[in-house]
Amino acid sequence: RTPLRRRGRKWRQVQVVALLPDLLVFSNHSPGRTLPSLETFNGVLLFVELTGFTALLEKLYTNHDLNCGTELLTQMLSDYAEGIMEHVLCFGGDILTFTGEALLALWKAERNQLSDIITLVAKCSLELQEQFGSSDTEMGRELRLKIGLSAGRVSQLVVGDETRRYWLVTGQQVDDVRRAQSLAQAGEVILSPNGWELCDRDSLEAETLKGQKAMKLRYLKIFHPSDFDEHFEKCIDHLQHYPNDEVLLRNAVTLASSHELEVALRRFVLGNVLRKIDDNQPLELVSELRLISVVFVQLQFPESTKATELCHSLQDACMSISGILQDWQGKILKISTCGKRCTFLCALGLPGDKRDEESTHALDSAISISAFCSKNLMKIECVSVGISSGLAFCGVVGTRSRQEYTVMGSKVQLASQMLELYPGVISCDEETYSKSGLPSCFFKKLPEKEMSPGVTYEYLGRKRNLTLAKSGFPRKKDGNRPLLGREKEIRIFQAALQQFVGHKEGRVVMYEGSAGYGKSRLIAEIDYLAREENHRVIALELSKVDIQEPFYAIRSLMAIFFGIDACRPYKRQDILQSKLAGVLDESFYCLLNHQFLVKFPMSVVVSHMDTVTKQKEEEMLFLRVLRKATEEAILIFILDEAQYIDAASWDFLAKLLSSVPIFIVMSLSLFTSKELLPCASAVGIRKSPRTTGVVLQELAPSKLLEMARQSLGVVSIPRELETFLIRRSFGVPLYCEALLMDLHTNEVLEFCRIPEDEKEEDEWENLSKYMRKTKIRLNSLALMSSGIHFCMCFLKKEVDLDNVPLPPRLKEIAVVQLDRLSSSEQMAVKYVAVIGHTFTPDLLLYILPKWTNKKMEETLMSLINSHVFEYVGKEASATQAVGACLSHTPPGPLTTQTMGPEESEAIGAAPHFSLQEELGALQQDQALRFCTPLLREGAYELWLEEQKVALHFQCAAFLEHKAHKCRSCGGGDFISFHRDALDMQMGNVDSVLGQGSKTKDTALLLSEETAYPQKFMPNSRPPHRVEQEFLDRVDKIIMHHKRGKEEATNLAPCECGEILESVVSALARHCLRVKDRTLAFFYLLESAAASLYLSNNYMAYLYLKKGLSALATFPCRKRPKLKINPFEEATFCSLRGEVCFNMGQIALAKKLIKRALCLLHKRFPRTWLGALCQSLLEESKHSACRTQQRQAQRADRKALAVLQQQIHCLSLLWRLYSLDSTANRNYSRLAALMEINLAEASENKIQIISTYMDFSQFSQSMGYKDEWLKYEMMAIQRSSQCDFTFTRERLLMMAQLAQTLAYSKLCLGHLTRSIQLGFQAHTMCVQLRKTSLHCLVLSVLFKSAFLKNKYAQCIRVLEWLWELATQEESIIVLACFYSACLDLLLCDAGFDYRPIEECLQFINQYEASCLLKSQSNIMLSLYSSLAIWFGRLQQWELFEDSFTKAQRLVSRMNASLFGTHGFFRFLECQVLLLRKVMEDTPEKLREIRSSTLRYVDEFLSRCSTSPVYHTRVYSLKASVNLLGDEDKSQVPLPKALKLSAAPHNRLEE
Repeated sequence: RTPLRRRGRKWRQVQVVALLPDLLVFSNHSPGRTLPSLETFNGVLLFVELTGFTALLEKLYTNHDLNCGTELLTQMLSDYAEGIMEHVLCFGGDILTFTGEALLALWKAERNQLSDIITLVAKCSLELQEQFGSSDTEMGRELRLKIGLSAGRVSQLVVGDETRRYWLVTGQQVDDVRRAQSLAQAGEVILSPNGWELCDRDSLEAETLKGQKAMKLRYLKIFHPSDFDEHFEKCIDHLQHYPNDEVLLRNAVTLASSHELEVALRRFVLGNVLRKIDDNQPLELVSELRLISVVFVQLQFPESTKATELCHSLQDACMSISGILQDWQGKILKISTCGKRCTFLCALGLPGDKRDEESTHALDSAISISAFCSKNLMKIECVSVGISSGLAFCGVVGTRSRQEYTVMGSKVQLASQMLELYPGVISCDEETYSKSGLPSCFFKKLPEKEMSPGVTYEYLGRKRNLTLAKSGFPRKKDGNRPLLGREKEIRIFQAALQQFVGHKEGRVVMYEGSAGYGKSRLIAEIDYLAREENHRVIALELSKVDIQEPFYAIRSLMAIFFGIDACRPYKRQDILQSKLAGVLDESFYCLLNHQFLVKFPMSVVVSHMDTVTKQKEEEMLFLRVLRKATEEAILIFILDEAQYIDAASWDFLAKLLSSVPIFIVMSLSLFTSKELLPCASAVGIRKSPRTTGVVLQELAPSKLLEMARQSLGVVSIPRELETFLIRRSFGVPLYCEALLMDLHTNEVLEFCRIPEDEKEEDEWENLSKYMRKTKIRLNSLALMSSGIHFCMCFLKKEVDLDNVPLPPRLKEIAVVQLDRLSSSEQMAVKYVAVIGHTFTPDLLLYILPKWTNKKMEETLMSLINSHVFEYVGKEASATQAVGACLSHTPPGPLTTQTMGPEESEAIGAAPHFSLQEELGALQQDQALRFCTPLLREGAYELWLEEQKVALHFQCAAFLEHKAHKCRSCGGGDFISFHRDALDMQMGNVDSVLGQGSKTKDTALLLSEETAYPQKFMPNSRPPHRVEQEFLDRVDKIIMHHKRGKEEATNLAPCECGEILESVVSALARHCLRVKDRTLAFFYLLESAAASLYLSNNYMAYLYLKKGLSALATFPCRKRPKLKINPFEEATFCSLRGEVCFNMGQIALAKKLIKRALCLLHKRFPRTWLGALCQSLLEESKHSACRTQQRQAQRADRKALAVLQQQIHCLSLLWRLYSLDSTANRNYSRLAALMEINLAEASENKIQIISTYMDFSQFSQSMGYKDEWLKYEMMAIQRSSQCDFTFTRERLLMMAQLAQTLAYSKLCLGHLTRSIQLGFQAHTMCVQLRKTSLHCLVLSVLFKSAFLKNKYAQCIRVLEWLWELATQEESIIVLACFYSACLDLLLCDAGFDYRPIEECLQFINQYEASCLLKSQSNIMLSLYSSLAIWFGRLQQWELFEDSFTKAQRLVSRMNASLFGTHGFFRFLECQVLLLRKVMEDTPEKLREIRSSTLRYVDEFLSRCSTSPVYHTRVYSLKASVNLLGDEDKSQVPLPKALKLSAAPHNRLEE
């Protein structure tokens, strides 16, 4: 360990030495050195200043926002200064200071060596002008140099104490070099008079400046390069510490490790930087962009002041300023002198020092500094202070061997300018004035001057005059807006008030909460409620300055009580006299003179009282008055911001509560500041048994979003904005309001009225409007029905909320939270902020520099215990909680129950895991995430852009090999063979998946080798034997899963959701941040595909939307549009088409899918003739494929990638065409045929089985009975030959097969077998979490149980369906649910699972939705069921409306089970209508009867693949015939009896 400690000590010493000049490093650091210490020596000074700095600042902040402008400025100056500093160091210069726009360097030498050194420095200066004298910036502004030289005696002054020391150079030559630089024009080098006297004039060519003794240096006269080399070698001998190594720039960094030297030098380094160095953090990582307050203090001494006097005055001033600033975590950064003027550069809010109310502390410290210096420093003439607040660069600039910690930015420049413009006063900028929150009477606006930096104020100090507060609160109760999320707190107030009325003893309700939690809004609500009940309410809001004035709170309350707070001053005395008449003897009225600024005559009794007695009498007077008031009415005191109550007022309140029956409500922030530590009376009141304390918690996410909609005045906000607000505000109302205000101010949000109806869109870019429409109907049906027009909110195009910076107010709050952490914790948080909201320890360790695993574990455990981070539950996903699809559940009874914050309704919280004490408890792959609001965003914005880019590169490099499906799902890309199609290397995925496992793509290839080892022949076993064997296999899988007989690796739950959030989407974000659009687009496609794989259509839409933005040109740089691989373009179209299909945008989905097929070189015909010809060709291919033996071939991965995409697109296409049977059926059949041919060409067993199931489903929906049953049996037979590598893969395939078979058995009327298969499929779907499959399984299971008269099972299935609908927020699942509820309502069995009103509400809300419009089968069932309900109730007008809607859909339905069910319900409507016509208009009976019979015949013709309903249809037909011809009725009845008897359907029979 000893060598390690030595190495660490050496590293720390090098870091410290790099921050200090050689002048200080090689000084005498003997312990007995007295301060102040003055040392004089000879040397040559070089002063360089950058011109054009001010113009560059104005240009930057005109064209960029504050963050971007400051960072660009810092980067340009840092790069520019680095070259200058390296050049000076090469010439042997010792860089003393660098302030961003100016550099001071020293060449220390003996008196007789100065002439040679001046020549050397002159050469250095001329080369500086040559190389750096003119530099064009990106903003078109030119930076130029002005250089001054001087030589002679220079003094080094050291001031401070044993803890912290400061150094500066002073003397005549320092003044001369500054004066020489000020005389120089851009591009010139000026030599001071003394320097000219001491130089070798034979070597320098110079000219005299007009009216000046200084000389303008032109060039060196006699030196050729070889001659100057000799002179340079000569000068090196004069420079004691010039490095011998050609690589090193400074000898100081090679000094041997010395504990004494390190301790001595550390006193000169800022403590904030030392903490970073001690934590082994490189100096390059110390730099940040942060909000600070800059304080410039300038002391002007008389010209007659002696050097020794000046030194002692600076020592006193330094210790005083340092001590005053230390109370507010402020620091002195630099001290400089110019003549008899000394300037201190100070800052508050440096890294690790950020505190609340920083601007107020800066102003108060300035007052204290000015007062001390003016009174205690000898011969001081003037004290000037300039204060500015805002964003600035805080960090190191320069080269590795010589760095300087400094602050740079427009705010630093501003504070410096105010010193010159407003001498002798404490001046501050407008931002400091507004952020301080101090009353305007503490300031005076200063007159504008030429070159004025803007509105400037003089701070006068807290010289408060005696005033009376005004009644009420600035934040009034909004009668139109209810108070959200504070119902519990209101109930506590009402219960306490009710108890007070019964007992009549003093009582307090105290609401505590951090700033921004809505205390003032709650207090305003309570004030409103109390006044509504006709109680006498005295309300007062305090401010932070009120605590400094004794008895202010009580005096203000009593002024409001007497009614003199708002009257004219001359009326106060009369009002008081009228109020006190009969209550108090007039001789005591004069006690109120001082309190209320009145002039009652002084009585003899009062005049003999001392101050203490008068105060006691005043209190007794107030108690007497208040006691009398409580006898007449209930008196309530309401105090907001009660933490600002002064101690005397707390004492009085304690007496008041013990002697007067009064009810007090107060809100206060936690007593965190030392200024606000509660007095004894305050503590006593808080702990009193008659005090009810309530701590305000964060708002639940649903309440927060409702508050956001209220604030914006809209009924809907985008999902992206919901996620943004929840994740950043964490339930804090103030944060939410500030975020919304910032977005609105920056014109990120757009507003428009709600459209009346939804229409299909032709363009992808317009789909965001559709999402808003769906949600509006969810939230505002009742409001919209009133005829009032409401607005909805959109995000502007190309807006990425992830890149929106925090508003300055919130950023300051976040940085305060960050700076309360230790140095190691701050560093960890900053690095995690780059990774993202969710992270894993292994990635953090990878990007942290020089951290050990033990140190990282200790730091993370500390942050977890501090509730900065929390573990992410395996089933919790932030994005899934915000929105799982584009649809929402309806309000009221249609929504899930509102959960509190602790139940993690959205992403505000996650389940906490118990922490083990040992460090090994932290798993490297266990995900964690932020649980503190704003902290991630605030920490991220502290990084410089260059640092961010480097870290994003590191994150991407680490995550790239993890971007695949989870082990349970088989690994591989979410888009099959995606990397192979682009010739990309995936990395060592096999090692991630575990020994012996392979990725899914590899498994697909392996399965191809055994797909067709011989000619496939259908199994000759009877179908019932094949089905029974399949059922046995399903039972075996389910039993193994339940009993845990399989290996844990095979039964692991799916982790693709976590991988999507923490790896794939994170990679897309990292690539976008480093401007690698090609890789970003790749991972955005993967993220979209993963979201669809997880049934999250909404997130897929968002990723594809970002992908579209990535393809476009970046707004800040003129780049060409990104060119992408045709495969990726096809995949992009395919994914968008699938999203549109899931949203009900059918036309756009077809357009995109066809475009994808075209890019995949698989054109789909546009005309019916082309479709017919292509169908014949595909039929021929299919027949040939089945009769010919195929040889197994190992396919090319690129070809497989294209083939998989083609199959996927065709599967979507036939589904799209089959939604509407009025369309040409050739198109859907062609797509299904092309899909099955491609699947067989792929020679992949899994794909073939899936395609057989697709073709079977297609055939059933189109009425092709033979092909339906044939391909279903082929899929089952083929599955028996497969030995799937991965358990989840096998589980999914079995679930799909079980669902297919259950569906078929239901269609055929084999209800018992269908129910058995349905329950088995449901058991598997619970594990798989495939929404669409699970919905289909439950819908089939319900219909089977319903037709079997198993109503108890129906209720169970409905509960599962409702749970699925509320979890996934799917309109389709809800539609299936309410369709089933209507079936139960209409069955006359007494089941009312959901009332008809709720079902009707759902249909009314969503019937215009494009998603439901595309589902003709489900809507036909819903409308027909409603019509039957209204018909039975004889509500024929409502019947007509629903019947007409259903009638329009009959032609569009297909022969699927859902379409058949809807058609049957429509036939029942026809029969009801027939009976109605027979009773009301018999003359129309024949027409309606004929129409009904035509529909019956059409049903039997079109729905031949669903014979389960034929029994009922024949029964209906018999009823219709019975109405017209009794004999004909006998024909259908035997058929119906025969059909019902076959499957033993007793209900139908």
